[in-house]
Amino acid sequence: MPQGRDALQGLVETLSPSVHYEPGLIIAEGDLVAIHGRIRGWADEPQVVVDIFRVEGGKLVEHWDVLQNEVSVSGGVAGLSMFDPEEGASRAG
Repeated sequence: MPQGRDALQGLVETLSPSVHYEPGLIIAEGDLVAIHGRIRGWADEPQVVVDIFRVEGGKLVEHWDVLQNEVSVSGGVAGLSMFDPEEGASRAG
């Protein structure tokens, strides 16, 4: 995917209405913002994603991401959920 706000906006505008993104934990430090989320309808299985954005002058200038098919709690070795939509709420203050 090309870098920048226009590329991200173009991608979002072409998504099917069946695609749903759930943000979870959001971390910001300096010019970097990371969002741990889950996306459904993008692929055959729900995916857990970490998006990292670099912001300059209030605009997105770079983007990196990692996506992995979501594994159920019972399918994981640790017995923990890969994503909890409330994970960020417990840290909000």
